[in-house]
Amino acid sequence: TVQDVFDVLAPWMTSINSDESAQDNDDEVVQKPEEPVELEDEKKTPPFLWGSLPVGPVIATRLRSSDRPSPTSVQCAAFNMLTATQSKNNKNVPTKRTNAIIASPTGTGKTLAYLLPLLCTSPGGQKGEGAGGVLIVTPTIELACQIQREVDTLWPPSEDGKSSLFVVGANEMNASDDNEDKEEEDVWSQGRTILRSMASGSAPLIAGTPKMLRMLYREAETIVKRPDDAYPFTREERETSIALLSNLRAIVLDEADRLLRTEAVARETAERKQRKIDQQKRAEAEELALGNNVRPPPPPKKKRLIVARQTQTELLLRDLPVPSLDDVQIICASATIGRTMRRQLMQILGAPSADAAAALITGVEDARVKSKDAEKRKSVLLPEKLQHEFRVVDISDIGAEDKDVDNDDRDLSVSERNEIRRTAATIQCMWDTMVNMEVAKPTIIFPGRVGVERVQEELKALGLEDVRTLRNLSGDSHEANNDGDEDDDVTETSTWKNIPVYIIGERFARGLDLPEVGNVIMLAPPSSAAGYAHMAGRTGRSGREGTAITLVRPRNTEVQRLAAIAETLGLKFQKELSEEEKDEEEVVEPVQAALDEADLSSMTVPELKELLKEKGLKVSGKKAELIERLTDSA
Repeated sequence: TVQDVFDVLAPWMTSINSDESAQDNDDEVVQKPEEPVELEDEKKTPPFLWGSLPVGPVIATRLRSSDRPSPTSVQCAAFNMLTATQSKNNKNVPTKRTNAIIASPTGTGKTLAYLLPLLCTSPGGQKGEGAGGVLIVTPTIELACQIQREVDTLWPPSEDGKSSLFVVGANEMNASDDNEDKEEEDVWSQGRTILRSMASGSAPLIAGTPKMLRMLYREAETIVKRPDDAYPFTREERETSIALLSNLRAIVLDEADRLLRTEAVARETAERKQRKIDQQKRAEAEELALGNNVRPPPPPKKKRLIVARQTQTELLLRDLPVPSLDDVQIICASATIGRTMRRQLMQILGAPSADAAAALITGVEDARVKSKDAEKRKSVLLPEKLQHEFRVVDISDIGAEDKDVDNDDRDLSVSERNEIRRTAATIQCMWDTMVNMEVAKPTIIFPGRVGVERVQEELKALGLEDVRTLRNLSGDSHEANNDGDEDDDVTETSTWKNIPVYIIGERFARGLDLPEVGNVIMLAPPSSAAGYAHMAGRTGRSGREGTAITLVRPRNTEVQRLAAIAETLGLKFQKELSEEEKDEEEVVEPVQAALDEADLSSMTVPELKELLKEKGLKVSGKKAELIERLTDSA
């Protein structure tokens, strides 16, 4: 039931109108109110500085003009670390620039944190570095295109419109490395097409998915190795191929934990540890049975171990045209970096330790890290001003006898009809959640199993005109719903009619940056805490406020999954109080305290002492002292 859902999630709930916003007295760290930032006089600030970072006058001007007056803490830490070079006289430190892992919550500017140092340390600048100096590996092409827009801000495109960052496969927006299990149908022949499109320019930065980047580099190797008359290619293609195989100086793994499938590796590691423990317990049980001359316990059923396969990213790093990965700078970035991912990088690089493989960059510590409150410490993966809520989907009529069944549904099984009802109930709950918001704000919806197309169709049918998907994030080509069937009396629709609503698949959540988004709605709890962090983190970015709402159906699998996520991330779900509840909350504590004291006064001294014994408190003293002791412990 709905009440069961609230009971399960009660430990992670708090009231919006309660005193939760007040700081706990026992917190070690007292956060001071932010003081207004005074803009420095431009004459006093050297033109080559952006904040305290020497990025050069041109890039500093472009950053300020893009509404970024100063860098974030993680950007400062990353710039200083990634641009530093060590003396050759120090035998303990390599002469190349430092490998690094940038770990910071969503919305803190990790993309710019690695782009700035790479652009500022370019040996030839925007026009002189040559093709393929920096390789940026992303899990999706959409994220690569977003990084391209960031690069275009710092290094504007040429007069003919060509960007300094070439996105491999940008014309195939549906490509992603999530289809690695499918058979490859002559995929390497696509490398020629990619190389040909790249040969028309000399982009110093390249971005794309691991699979498509492997196609590109393999085709480049094929062209370079063959003589001119043995393979038909143009002079530009050969020059680009040579540059690709000789210019590489840095590799970036954006959303590294997904690229390396860290969750799968962590599951395999945990399973192997559990199997060792089970084997030790079984050996002890068999030894004990042998000593007591009894039959040993039966062998356990064999379970298939799911082994994490080698990823396309690992294959790409193995096949790159460099003598050794020690010869290039490697940068990883993600909001969900853990020990498993650091150990993966250590093994890939053959380093003796995780610290030797790459330095960890986190910026200035969040005040929540030092808090005594364990829940606050857990929440550091998420933006500090992000609020969390949940809504229960009403599925009370599902499973009842079918009296009125549409003709189209008569051939369906009961389970199929119930699933159709669950989907309809989920969509209705989503719409109710939207129309009950105090202010309609740009919103991202993660549809889960309901699907992008179904949610898009339903919202357009309700009269929303600015429904966007991953193919149309800018909304320039959205089609208005001018069928003339809109109900002018439906104020909810008119409120949301022209508000941008983005419908995005879960796998494309990482790195998506839409600053105007105020709400995130997930139509089902994500599969993991990391998934929740990346989806909910699409709002509340860069110090802004935001709300993440999860729809949950009252069944154990979804409720327990959301409870596990809340426990892992230290979530506090907001519960808005009605006016009556607000009034009750104001008087309930003093009234209850008075009632408790009156009840205790009517009790005898032996009864009071018995209560004190149950609570483990001191039982000596007068009746008034006993009552005071019990009241203080309540």
